Amino acid sequence: MPTGWGSAVHLAGVRPGQTVVIFGAGGVGSNAVQGAAMAGAERVVVVDPVEFKRDMAKVFGATHTFATAEEATAFVIQSTWGELADHAIITVGVLHDEVIHDAINIVGKTGQVTVTAVGNGWIDENPGMLIGYQRRIQGGIYGGCSPLVDIPRLISLYKSGKLKVDELITRRYALDEVNQGYQDMLDGRNIRGVVLIDHDD
Repeated sequence: MPTGWGSAVHLAGVRPGQTVVIFGAGGVGSNAVQGAAMAGAERVVVVDPVEFKRDMAKVFGATHTFATAEEATAFVIQSTWGELADHAIITVGVLHDEVIHDAINIVGKTGQVTVTAVGNGWIDENPGMLIGYQRRIQGGIYGGCSPLVDIPRLISLYKSGKLKVDELITRRYALDEVNQGYQDMLDGRNIRGVVLIDHDD
């Protein structure tokens, strides 16, 4: 949870009234959605090809969801009068050049791309896309969260009902179903799966 939430709150530094686009709505992305919503973003836009994940993103605070970057970009252009997004947060399972390209193109001047994903390759593009428009790419691990500060804060938000945790666990598996859990994750059928171990055995 801190990784996604912190990506929006700490690394991106989302502020009230901003437009945030989150690429990938799995476990990390869903918490980035919650972080952006709690930080006061006016528009929290999610891009994910899996319908189930887009539907769940709305539970966590997404204001708009799209299956493709093209659809999201068209919406952001229209809804911001061409100013584009303030932030793009990448939380896909495997990072690749195309999503970085899409994220850079969806943020406006002085916009920031926050990468909370790993993968292969890097964008092969005109550096003017970053330099000319003063855009920034911010990377980080654990969402920039401090365990001593943010874990108690997240627990408090959960206890007060402001942070959704139980809804993140969309499927529970017995220990002998662990392979099915991994397959469901790869197929986009769960946001977070947990393996339950019967201590009586």
